[in-house]
Amino acid sequence: MRPLCSILCSARPLALLAVLLPWLSSCEPIWDNEDCGTEYRVKFKYDYNMLYTDAFATQVHSVTLYAFDNDGRLAFQRSEQGEALAQDGYSMVLDVDPGQYHLVAWAGLFEGKGFSVPTLTEGQSTIDDLYCRINREEQLLRNQEAEVVDYRLQALWHGYLPAQAVTRAPSRTEYLTVPLTRDTHTLRVILQQMSGEALDASLFEISVTDRNGWMNYDNTLDPADGMLTYLPYYQQGGSADIEGSATPGEEGVLNMCVAELTTGRLMAGSDARLTVRRTDTGDIVLSIPLIQYLEMCRTVANYQMPLQEYLDREDTFAMTFFLDGNHAWIDTQVIINDWIVRFNDINP
Repeated sequence: MRPLCSILCSARPLALLAVLLPWLSSCEPIWDNEDCGTEYRVKFKYDYNMLYTDAFATQVHSVTLYAFDNDGRLAFQRSEQGEALAQDGYSMVLDVDPGQYHLVAWAGLFEGKGFSVPTLTEGQSTIDDLYCRINREEQLLRNQEAEVVDYRLQALWHGYLPAQAVTRAPSRTEYLTVPLTRDTHTLRVILQQMSGEALDASLFEISVTDRNGWMNYDNTLDPADGMLTYLPYYQQGGSADIEGSATPGEEGVLNMCVAELTTGRLMAGSDARLTVRRTDTGDIVLSIPLIQYLEMCRTVANYQMPLQEYLDREDTFAMTFFLDGNHAWIDTQVIINDWIVRFNDINP
């Protein structure tokens, strides 16, 4: 049998450890300047869409996060991409000292060639140095120089979370969530011939012009960047038999030109314009203030939604225009996202 003293002496370290474990796991600091080692992580959320569902895991494949301190200096930047973003509960480590930080995120930068952001230096660059610019080419368009975007822009999202406090805390992990807004849109333009004649898609130049090629750190636009001309990355003519006829031009056959183009962020107060011209004569078939026409659709489908929210939530706009036998626009109605706007009822 072991002596009683030996048993007690062996038990003392275990008893002491049992007392210390709760204190160690709670990570309560003894001194004011003692860091408990709290890990801060940033989550991203994209539910600012028409489905009102978080689609970050299914749509976003790359993200870049910037953290600026209370003086506006860059304190942290990191990019992550790939399958990790699709995992449930994905978050990015925010490795900064305790303080106040402004968080800025751009998502989708690595998915294509559409956008450029500057190279920033931690401790030197400021929040005003951060921007995102749409890449464009200078081309001669109708014998005039223009900055043209004639390819498909990849989807781009922006996030901004100002004045977030990062402090020591008793918990091991703290989370911040950055909400994302989509900055790119797809515009599908359909020209439908009502006379029954075939429609040659090459006869039409379809374009959108807007001053939205430069996005500041807070997602506001800088119109001083200049006017961009967006041209279709896809444009094709075709016919659809709606009454069993396979012969183009016969009654019951729809002849149309379909074009798709992508644009940067659409703003409620912008002068964005959709224009369709004849390539053979240069004549304008139609030229409309794009935002005003989209607003007419919004008053029907999303009456309670502010215009800017509608523009930010909707990622695709389909517009159908009807042409007569001379390829002139029959300007009595337009279909926008399946909603028919009749101009004898509404003044465009």
